[in-house]
Amino acid sequence: MVKADSYIETGKALPVEQVMALMNASNFFSGYDDDDIKLLSEWVNAYSIPSGEFILKEGKGDNCLCILVEGAVDIYKETDPDKHLKIASVGPHEPIGEMGVVDGEPFSASVITSTDSTVLIITKRDFDTLTEKNEKLGLRMLRKIARIISARLRSTTGRLADLLSNR
Repeated sequence: MVKADSYIETGKALPVEQVMALMNASNFFSGYDDDDIKLLSEWVNAYSIPSGEFILKEGKGDNCLCILVEGAVDIYKETDPDKHLKIASVGPHEPIGEMGVVDGEPFSASVITSTDSTVLIITKRDFDTLTEKNEKLGLRMLRKIARIISARLRSTTGRLADLLSNR
């Protein structure tokens, strides 16, 4: 198992019992039974992160799925080397970074906590290992991630169409 410490520079890692409680409280893991949560907790890390800290940095290749359990974050896209555009704010129970777990590409944006936050993180390496060891559980998570990506793509397509029609 790979610890996600490289993602969180100033956050505090939380104990496994708290990880399992946070997973049980997360919408992302709704429908998973206690045995699934216990197994997944071997691969999921939880961190408490103060406001104003990076969770993910654009262009970094250490991919992970991050689920915001408590707090709020802002998502920024680099427009020039010294300029960043805020593209979204995300609240509790929302996943971020999910594309990298699937495609292995570097993060496409940066994520910074706007309040003290708690996150669950599973690295791509851990996700791949989990999927190899428990195909059924890995496939279930992959389907969830695919639904999230699909919903976001549909929303983005709708917003793009609105922008283009207002030109």
